[in-house]
Amino acid sequence: MDRNNQNPQDRRRRPSRKPSKVSRRLLTIAAVVGVSIFLAVFALQSFSDLFGLNQKDQQIEITVESGMSSRQIINLLKDEGVISQKLTFQLYAGLRNSTSKFKPGVYLLNSNMSYDEIIVALQTGNEKQNTIRITFPEGMTLREIANLLEEKGVCKAQDLYSYLETANLEEKYEFVEKIPKGGNRFRRFEGYFFPDTYDFFLGESPERVTARFLDNFESKITNEMYAQMKNQNLTLDEAITLASMVQEESSGHEEMGRVSSVFHNRLDNSVTYPRLQSDVTIFYVNRDIKPFLQVNNQEMYDAYNTYKCTGLPVGPVCNPGIDAIKAALYPEDTDYYFFLTDATGKFYYAKTADQHYQNERVAAQAGEVHGTDTQN
Repeated sequence: MDRNNQNPQDRRRRPSRKPSKVSRRLLTIAAVVGVSIFLAVFALQSFSDLFGLNQKDQQIEITVESGMSSRQIINLLKDEGVISQKLTFQLYAGLRNSTSKFKPGVYLLNSNMSYDEIIVALQTGNEKQNTIRITFPEGMTLREIANLLEEKGVCKAQDLYSYLETANLEEKYEFVEKIPKGGNRFRRFEGYFFPDTYDFFLGESPERVTARFLDNFESKITNEMYAQMKNQNLTLDEAITLASMVQEESSGHEEMGRVSSVFHNRLDNSVTYPRLQSDVTIFYVNRDIKPFLQVNNQEMYDAYNTYKCTGLPVGPVCNPGIDAIKAALYPEDTDYYFFLTDATGKFYYAKTADQHYQNERVAAQAGEVHGTDTQN
C-alpha cells in the first residue's frame, strides 16, 4: 500500500520522548556545578571586597546626608564604587550592629579600604577633616617630596624611604621591572613619583602614599610614548632620566624642546661630546645624595655627575612633569650643542664652543650662569 495515500487518521503518532534518567542527571549535575561556580566566584569577590584586596587605589568622596537609612548609605557606597559587593557589606555591617552608628558628613574614602576601615570612617564622623591636599610642583626630588609629606603629617620621610627599599612593587606595576636597581643608583624610584596634586589621609601608610604617585605615573605614560622611546633608542629609565635633566634645566615649558635637543645632539654625537655637562646633576649629588651617606662614595657621585660620566647619569635627578617627559621624547630639531642661562633666566644657545663661550661672557654680566660646560 502506498504510504503517501494512507489516511492521515490511520497514521500512528509517535509518543513524545521524555527526558531519560541520564539526561535528568546530567541536567542536575550541570545545575549544581553552575551554582557551585557562582557561589565560589561570589565568595572570592566578597573576600577581596571585605579586606580591600586587589582593589583599585582610587579616592572617592561621598556625602552621607542626615536622615539617610543604612540601606541608602550602602547603596551609595556601591554606586560610587567604594564597595563592589553590596549584600556582603550589608551582612557584615549587620553582624557588627554598626549601620545604626553611621554619621552624616562628607567622607574621603578609597575603593581599596577594608569593610572595617569603611565602617570606622562612617562611625567617626566627617572623615574629610582627617585628610589633606598637597601639591607637588614639577621637578621636586624624592627628598623634597618625602620631607613635605612628613611636614604635612602624612607619613615620615624615613618610613617612605624604608618602604621603597624593601617593597616588591614589580608585582603591581609592570613598568617597575624596567627601573634598574642596585649598583651606583641612589634612590631607585627617583623620577617616578609623578608631580601633581593629591589628597592624603593624615597618618597614611607609605604603601598607599607610594601607590598614589606610581598609579598616576603609570596612567600618564602612554603606549605612544613607549613607542617613541623605542624610536629614540631609549629605555623607560633613560627617557625619565633625560626628562629630569630637561625639567631642572628649563625655567619654562617653552624652552624644554630646545634644551632637550642639546642633550639629544650630544648623545647622537658622543665621539665629539661624550659628556652632557649639565650643572643640575652636580646639584643633585650635593643636595640629595651626599647628606644621606655616612661614608664617601665617589663612584656613585661620578655616576650622577655628567661632567664625569659619559652619556646619561645613572638615574633621574628629580621627578619630571609630563611636559618635560614629552620634550625628552620629542625634542626640537636644532644644531645646538650648548646652552646656558643667566641670572635673569634668559637662555643662550650655541652650535660651537666658541659661540658658547661668547654667550657665557655676555650672560655672566647679569650674574651667575648655569647650563652645559659651565663648571670648568
